[in-house]
Amino acid sequence: MIALEGVLRKMETPVLYLNISRLTDYRKDGHPSIYRKKYNSEEELREAEKSQDCSHWCLPGVPDTWNELLYASLLMEGKGPWRK
Repeated sequence: MIALEGVLRKMETPVLYLNISRLTDYRKDGHPSIYRKKYNSEEELREAEKSQDCSHWCLPGVPDTWNELLYASLLMEGKGPWRK
């Protein structure tokens, strides 16, 4: 991340960059579900399916937080209905 941030600072065209990795790590439900990992057997997959919930897709969760942060940062930059 440090290298990326250094490159972004040197760019002539301003780029908006939101580092959401740490924010996602704080959330227990901030995982991309059972499809993130390859399971070696059907039994492992069935066990993983038992512990999955839909809170990060069905209820306000990680993607909703990302959207709110993106919207707030765009408004702060003067992009949106309330331009500076």
